[in-house]
Amino acid sequence: MTSGTALLPGPEWVHPRERERGADYRAYLFGPFRVFRGDEALGQRRQRREKALLLLKWFLLNPGKPVSMDQLIELGWQDTAPEKAASGFHVGMHCLRRMLEPDLRPGQESSFIHRSGTNFYRFEADDGWWSDAGEVERLFEEARISDGHGDARRACFYYSRVAAYTVRRFLEDEESQQPWLAPYRRQYEGLCSQALIRLIQIHSARGELDEALEYAYEKLRLDPCSELAATTIIEVHLQLGRPADALRQLSVFLRSLECDLGAAAGSGLLALRERIMDTPQRV
Repeated sequence: MTSGTALLPGPEWVHPRERERGADYRAYLFGPFRVFRGDEALGQRRQRREKALLLLKWFLLNPGKPVSMDQLIELGWQDTAPEKAASGFHVGMHCLRRMLEPDLRPGQESSFIHRSGTNFYRFEADDGWWSDAGEVERLFEEARISDGHGDARRACFYYSRVAAYTVRRFLEDEESQQPWLAPYRRQYEGLCSQALIRLIQIHSARGELDEALEYAYEKLRLDPCSELAATTIIEVHLQLGRPADALRQLSVFLRSLECDLGAAAGSGLLALRERIMDTPQRV
């Protein structure tokens, strides 16, 4: 980003890194699933904590949302006999409470996991909790607000943070490729896509070619059929007087369209090819 108005809006503003490092509990859902209380990694000492961590994943993705015991059993005990499933669930829930708060006394209520009625649970994350998934949503909202106010510099800062988090695959470990996680994965992929699109558009409009190219190539890596990303790269080559490189990029993109979508070039791309053919190579 180019120099200009200072990014810091005032003394109440907290940099995203400070919010992360200052939290008592930190949960990472991009890349391998990891949770820390202070500097201690949770769930590493005993194998039976796997189910407790599964429950924690759901809670972190649905903070404050009530969920029935039957719904949670469907996540991790769907192939277990009902009596054993209920017993396994209670063991996992007990383990999770102790994992999060090892000093919890018998009969003492958890600070985070609350039970209502006989069958419903909810997870209340206080200010001591931080997760990268929650941070992505918060950063995207900050970007959207800044974008709406015409503050391109701040919008790019927040959009770029969203894109940086989502470079790593959401819950990439094998046991996390479960069907119930698919909607969350699509949600974060969508936020990343929107962030990259706005970064390409804003930097292109501001004439910041290096930044526009950076995000265009990243968008094209994630979506080889992104016309915005491909045409951005092509336009930059044209601005730099490199029509041969522009034509090569267009040819690669058209092959991707044909192979992946079975689609032919539209009128816009055909017009772009004509412009490339009419552009002299800069010596």
